[in-house]
Amino acid sequence: MGSSKISVPVKQMQGLTVSISESISTTAKQWDEHCGDNVYVRSAYLQLLEESGPIGYSYYYLTLELKGENVGLVYCQHKSLNLYEDYRVHAHSDSAWEKFKVACTKFLFKRVKQEMLICGNVLLTGEFGIRLAESVDKYSSEIIPAVLDQLRAYIKEKHNKKIHSVLLKDFYIDSPLKQMSFRAESYAKFEVQPDMVMTLDKEWNTYSDYLTSVKSKYRVKFKKIKKKGKDLSFRVLDKDEAVHYNSEMYKMYKDTADRATFSLFLLDENYFSSLKRVFEDEIILTGVFLGEQMVAFFTFVKNGVQGDAHFLGYNVKLNAKHQIYFNILLKLVQTAIEEKSTYLNLSRTALEIKSSVGAEPHPMEVQLMYHIPFINKLVPKLISPFIPPNDWQPRSPFK
Repeated sequence: MGSSKISVPVKQMQGLTVSISESISTTAKQWDEHCGDNVYVRSAYLQLLEESGPIGYSYYYLTLELKGENVGLVYCQHKSLNLYEDYRVHAHSDSAWEKFKVACTKFLFKRVKQEMLICGNVLLTGEFGIRLAESVDKYSSEIIPAVLDQLRAYIKEKHNKKIHSVLLKDFYIDSPLKQMSFRAESYAKFEVQPDMVMTLDKEWNTYSDYLTSVKSKYRVKFKKIKKKGKDLSFRVLDKDEAVHYNSEMYKMYKDTADRATFSLFLLDENYFSSLKRVFEDEIILTGVFLGEQMVAFFTFVKNGVQGDAHFLGYNVKLNAKHQIYFNILLKLVQTAIEEKSTYLNLSRTALEIKSSVGAEPHPMEVQLMYHIPFINKLVPKLISPFIPPNDWQPRSPFK
């Protein structure tokens, strides 16, 4: 499905138009010609998300043209947000007052249902929503909000759904990975948890070189971690094995995901086997075994100069005894070195333990707009209690 070209009202860009597609198959050729070399922006991966991506999402692919020339791509995801289902609230105390507050929160959350439009990709940490040509990039602060207004109108007309909020997802504040920055008027800006990225030394050719560069106390620590995981075996899985172990991987992923306080998505059950099918040699999918029992898995995506730790999961009950998660982090470092990556992107969560292997925080922000003006002004105060505090202790293992 798609639409005819729609005029975008930007004063400095007379004649700018946007075409909206609801399936990447209708615009794949044009999309791939202009999306760049990031594997997560290519049509093959976006098609995977349509088939086996997060449950309950729809997708919009916007191509911008000026005087017959393609000058930009905008990728959006749409979700009917239900706070009661997406935000997990639990009482962590036997206090009657605490239980009462949780009950009130759940009561309110049951009534908060809205349509959210996300410019970017909820599965990923980073800038995956916008690609603009250099000729129009300086007008991005006017172009992007205007284009998203046209998309909101399209969704209302085509599907009779009113978009209540728009999230512009994940922009690096100061990072060598930063591709663009703009400030959308009427959008509230929030700093969120940083992206944890490790810059690999060009002199590291082996994991031993990495160990040589860390302080002695960290070498001792890493050796203890390896010793605890001595019974673990790591096996790179091919496409057939990915299918065979898919249900086990999904269960471990879901066990991990269910412990999160808030999540905008839950993956489809076939995501991991589909990921291997689509990425083929661009992904290293590794199963972690105790004997013949799979106890964990992790993914390493080759993405240009970056090596991305995409998704992982592990047996929570066995984690402490065998230090599964920490052993996975060290294995990811080894893989990144062997693949000659410049950066190892470890994404968000578990910030302190990731910093202990050498990852550094790259600050990030999002922008959010609510369609009711007076509520939009209150958004910073309404949202701030739900942003995880940045109260972790950064570590550095290097000499």
